[in-house]
Amino acid sequence: MTIIPDLTALIVSAIVVCLTLVLKRQFFEPLARAMEAREKQVEGAREVREQAQADVAAAEARVADAVAAVRAEGYREMDRIRREAGERAEATLTAARDQAVATLAAGKDSLREQSARAASELDQAAESLASDLTARVLRRAS
Repeated sequence: MTIIPDLTALIVSAIVVCLTLVLKRQFFEPLARAMEAREKQVEGAREVREQAQADVAAAEARVADAVAAVRAEGYREMDRIRREAGERAEATLTAARDQAVATLAAGKDSLREQSARAASELDQAAESLASDLTARVLRRAS
């Protein structure tokens, strides 16, 4: 028993082949191109994002370096100001100490002079009192 395909099977086969060719050209190939273009866009966007992230990281590094440099300069400036203030304070203290030493020396000299004058005056007063006393004693005795 041999089966001869009838004409409908041949027509259906021809329609399937034609539809396959038409769909391939009209649907599948444009769809594949669109998907490929989309994949290229995604890849391009990914590369742009990675480049932007690298640029941001580089900018952050530059900013961090600049902040560190400015901070270091600020610390150096603070140290310089602190040193100058210490030097001024030391100079003021030294000047005050020198002035106090000079005042003390002048006071000692003045005190020595006053003491010497007082001793001299006491000696003179003692001699004067001794003379007066001697004169009174001698007047009474005579």
